[in-house]
Amino acid sequence: MTRDHGGNVSEVSRIYGVNKEKLIDFSASINPLGYPPGLKEEMIQGFESILHYPDIDSFDFVSALSEYHAMRNENILVGNGSTEFFYLIPQIMKPKKALIVTPAFSEYEKGLSSVGAKVSYFQTLEKNDFALDPYALYNKLQEGFDVLYVCNPANPTGALINNYDLEKIINFSHLYDTTIIIDEAFIDFIEAGSIKKSISLYPGLIVLRSMTKFFGIPGLRLGYIMADQTCLREIKKHQIPWTVNSLAQRIGAKILKNDEYILKTRQYVAAERKALTAELKTIEVLKVFPSSGNFLLIRLEDSLGLNGPQLKDSLIKENILIRDCSTFYGLSDRFFRVAIKKHEENMLLVEILKRTLS
Repeated sequence: MTRDHGGNVSEVSRIYGVNKEKLIDFSASINPLGYPPGLKEEMIQGFESILHYPDIDSFDFVSALSEYHAMRNENILVGNGSTEFFYLIPQIMKPKKALIVTPAFSEYEKGLSSVGAKVSYFQTLEKNDFALDPYALYNKLQEGFDVLYVCNPANPTGALINNYDLEKIINFSHLYDTTIIIDEAFIDFIEAGSIKKSISLYPGLIVLRSMTKFFGIPGLRLGYIMADQTCLREIKKHQIPWTVNSLAQRIGAKILKNDEYILKTRQYVAAERKALTAELKTIEVLKVFPSSGNFLLIRLEDSLGLNGPQLKDSLIKENILIRDCSTFYGLSDRFFRVAIKKHEENMLLVEILKRTLS
């Protein structure tokens, strides 16, 4: 079974005949602490809002985002998860040539292909821990592209581009009149790495954000973009009305104010990522790559008679679900990704990997 996404627990349960309630899902990189406290009660309190149409402008949610990011309302547009914009933006821009920094999320290419764009790739290298070389990218941009997609930190590698290098890339894109779309789906775990403040300097810069991973609410479908006011007005003109429902708007505005949960999440993920990395490195047949996200990319050594899809199948029998990364452009079937979860779950993963790979 091949999937471009993690988190397909129900489908895995049906196909493999395992109890989905017992599966520990390391394939989807969602906050290990779960959704913020009080969220369920907030949804119950706001339940009557479903009797009315949602606010078409999501004013309260946008205002909360504006306060959270110290940005004007006019520079924020919300949607039904950031994936909505991966399809909407190409429909508006109609790019002929697009460049994607890879490995990368498959929905970039799918959105571009839906409008007939010719997609090229800039491959980051394993020998450099998938770090992006801005000058090598500059050379590639000289070929001429309408749009450039960059994920920071990258998914599935976890590689983070520092702000200095990212500014270079934005400048290079501006020089060649290339719109640059920076997907910051995982930047909440290291907010200082966000390039959001640069949108006032570059009309050709679009920053995408997701509420899914950090706030643990993939089922609510909340995402947003930050960009120049003129750019957002054009995108909003083409956006389907009411893509964000009333309860999602209410929850989105509420959880942004939970400072204790936000701080605790960042501290917990950083500590567990360090601990899990150290434990996984004790398994000689694994190579663990540095990450700034809430996940780790891992490579199986060539000498091992087992690839990523086979390891995934084997671990499902142990009620462990990992993300096979062979579907990512530029990665072989030797790669897989695991989410950072609760400490006891992380240690169980290590124990089962040691037993399986021994």
